Amino acid sequence: MAGSSTAYVVGTFDTKAEELLYVAGLLRAAGLSVVTVDVGTKIPAAEADVSAEAVAACHPDGREAVFAAGDRGAAVTAMTAALLGFVATRQDIGGMIGLGGSGGTSIIAPALRALPIGVPKLMVSTLAAGDVGPFVGVHDIAMMYPVTDIAGLNRLSRVILANAAHALAGMMTHPVPQSADSRPALGFSMFGVTTPCIQQLTARLSGDYECQVFHANGPGGRALEAIAGSGMLQGIVDITDL
Repeated sequence: MAGSSTAYVVGTFDTKAEELLYVAGLLRAAGLSVVTVDVGTKIPAAEADVSAEAVAACHPDGREAVFAAGDRGAAVTAMTAALLGFVATRQDIGGMIGLGGSGGTSIIAPALRALPIGVPKLMVSTLAAGDVGPFVGVHDIAMMYPVTDIAGLNRLSRVILANAAHALAGMMTHPVPQSADSRPALGFSMFGVTTPCIQQLTARLSGDYECQVFHANGPGGRALEAIAGSGMLQGIVDITDL
């Protein structure tokens, strides 16, 4: 996925087609290739590049797992699994933006978390003003609160959605400077009381190791464990109880 310039715009086209197409148009105007993806749990008009039916077909039990689920909660859960399956089939995702309320956020956030660290991810969500921990987890997802509901374009929503689109475009079109650093990476857990110890350790080890410090405040500890589990660290110095 690294190095791709294709932006994926994901949402429920049965309720938010106007806003999703607006964001997609701004991304195209910024010079990006765009794929729009419908994750609605009803079968709407085919306005998206990838229809809800095509996404639902990626569910392990097929499209009927979504559209014959029987109630909205079950359909949302099934579409969440289907979108994860769909994302796993794509090799061109250079960045992803989702628009959603409670249902849309629940569907899209797991797919954002499935993308590699460093791939731009942005979620415009009516839930972003609350506890976003369940949606972000320990991943590099930017959450933006739309202020109004995502229920049509107006003078306020146009500005906020444009800011979101341009934020994703900026992340995708301005590559991170590559480092020639070949030092092995070490992960350190740190909290207030262990800060002096970690500062001394990293000062002594930084000549030979890239030192990555994680705040042992709960999410930071889980992030350290996730990074270690992905194989991105050559060792851990766990001074602080996670």
